Amino acid sequence: MILRPALLAVLAAVLAAGDAPDPGPAIERGLAALARLQQPDGHIGGEGAGITALAGMAFLAGGHTPTRGAFREVQAKALAAVLAAQDGATGYLGAAYGNMYAHGFATLYLAECYGMAPQQPVRKALEAAVDLIWRSQNSQGGWRYAPAPVDADTSVTICQIMALRAAYNVGIGGGRTQETIQRALGFVRAMHQGNGTFSYVPGMGTGDGTDEVPRCAAGAMSLIGSGIHDPADATLGPALAFLRRHVDAYAKDRDYHWWYGQYYTSQAMFHSPDPQDWERYWTVTAPAIVRRQGGNGLWSGDGGSVAYSSSMALVILQIPNHYLPIFQR
Repeated sequence: MILRPALLAVLAAVLAAGDAPDPGPAIERGLAALARLQQPDGHIGGEGAGITALAGMAFLAGGHTPTRGAFREVQAKALAAVLAAQDGATGYLGAAYGNMYAHGFATLYLAECYGMAPQQPVRKALEAAVDLIWRSQNSQGGWRYAPAPVDADTSVTICQIMALRAAYNVGIGGGRTQETIQRALGFVRAMHQGNGTFSYVPGMGTGDGTDEVPRCAAGAMSLIGSGIHDPADATLGPALAFLRRHVDAYAKDRDYHWWYGQYYTSQAMFHSPDPQDWERYWTVTAPAIVRRQGGNGLWSGDGGSVAYSSSMALVILQIPNHYLPIFQR
């Protein structure tokens, strides 16, 4: 695993305190265990394109592409499974065991695969997936579970923003994608509350505890991922401040959406304009994730499958690798 010198120093201090083992062995065990979950058709976890895509992201985060790395065969089969799951007429990737969440994560995965190793079949599938996201954006600028421009919620919307941004970064979508992202950011900003949190749907209030971390982190990352880095931004600034207040407590939380929350918190802290945000996050949360790993190399909890939890854990632990284009500063 490749870590920046500053992060190695932080991690060394944690290890000296006896707080947790080095995440390197946990990553190695986790990737091997995740590979063992792959089915003959290439899917990982048996839950459709969305979870397979998340698992594929975990392998990409370790530098394992469909053509290189120790898990290249696993990755090649996973990519083939995601491509095969796409509806040829609509471009939808969330039909089996999923919804627009699955479509968003699968689109993000295709964009990352294309960015690391451009292939025409992947580009064609990515273009179709992006086109569906364009067509299903509702009048408020958001998306919800169905691939149709009807209602919207913050969580699904942010998932589409990240997918669109990843696609745009590898040259897919052009001006229409930028326009779609800007409308979506308008929806996200409209959901922002004064304390830095984000409503789930229009008109819903929020609290001030760790249960608000997942949407807060996702909202912050949607802004950062779209090129907004100014800590004085009226939406981003309070969101980052909220995360700072709760990052320690959230590392110990057992919230139903813990992995989802950590997935976005890790990205928001990594890309925060204040480098201390990431160092603090890594010091507190990386050991907490390692401690949650089971003896079989997998992670559980959060109410989701072990493939989901393990993929999230491995993506987070490998963010410092800088392999995934979407995680590069």
